[in-house]
Parts: sequence; structure tokens; C-alpha cells
Amino acid sequence: MNRISVVAALCLLPLPAPAQAPVAGPASCEVERAVYEMTAPDTDEIWRIGLVPARHVASIASDLYLKLTTPQRDYWFTFSVSQGYSGISVFPVSDPYAEDGPHDLLGPPFGANPKGITDPDVLGALRFLTLDTEFNVAFVPPMSGEDAPPYIMLPEIGRALWYDAAALTEDETADRDPMPRGIFKRTQCLAAPHPQAGP
Repeated sequence: MNRISVVAALCLLPLPAPAQAPVAGPASCEVERAVYEMTAPDTDEIWRIGLVPARHVASIASDLYLKLTTPQRDYWFTFSVSQGYSGISVFPVSDPYAEDGPHDLLGPPFGANPKGITDPDVLGALRFLTLDTEFNVAFVPPMSGEDAPPYIMLPEIGRALWYDAAALTEDETADRDPMPRGIFKRTQCLAAPHPQAGP
């Protein structure tokens, strides 16, 4: 085979496919069907996040509730967006599936509960971030029908659960609820969304 034939043969070989960024869980999944999980390196315990659609509206910022499930209990939140650099926060509410729920667990000006928490340390621990495959941060909270981001982070929620777990739930037995720092990764896509909750 001469040199020209060798070059021609090499040109006919298939090119390798371009590398693609890794995606956590299914490639496409509506946010209300996504399940996010985080584990600690030294335990089999799992912390989960689900985004539950509201029957009408959960908050002015999003039509979804955030449900955080720890090894101890469930915590429920609505979304809030501040102007400027403050970003997205989650505000604790009672179980929106309860007959008389949900109720704000925060006091004014952040919630309508006159006996609710107003501690700035707790409020500062309620930041919420969604991250794409390149770890870019979204500026708005998720909404029903949108593609689920691959990662969610609540960077300081562990501090609130450790020092102020009782402020984030109506469970009167709530005490310290240890949770590792880390990123919640999308691991599953449910066949159907969670049932609608709230008013």
C-alpha cells in the first residue's frame, strides 16, 4: 500500500465522539420529579431533598415546596428571593400536607408567625443554591416543569439544624440534627411528581 492509500484510509476512520460533561441522574427530568441525595463518608445515612408542587402557590418566588428529609425527620420550606446580592433563601413552614398547614415558622418581617423565629443567625443559614454541571449558580429558584438541576446546595443549613433544629419544625422533640456539609446530587427521577401540597 502506498503512502497516499494509507492517508486516504486514515481519513475514513470514524472520529472519536466529543467529550460530554457528566450529568447526575437521568439526562432530563422535571424538577418536581427529581430526588437529590447526600451521604457522609463515614455513615450509611442519607439526607434527601424533594421539590413538591403546590396546589396553587407556595410563595411568590416559586410554586414548589422544598422537603428536606434527614435521618431524624422531615423539614419543609418555601422559597424567597432577595434583591441585590442576597440571592435565594428557604423559609421554614409546617407540613403543607397537614390539614391545617402550611404555617410560617418565621416571625415578622420574614413570616407571619408572631411567635416565630427572628434570629439573624438562623436566617443567615437558610441560603439555597442550584448548580449546573459546570457549577454555575442559578439566580432564581426552580419552578414546576423546569429541568431539574443536577446539584443543590444548602451551604449553612447544617448549622441551623445543629443549633436551632426546633426553629425549623413544629416537632417539639426536635433537638440537634447533625448533617454533613456537601452537595445534594440528583440521583433519581420519579415516574410521577409528588402529590400537590398546600392551599
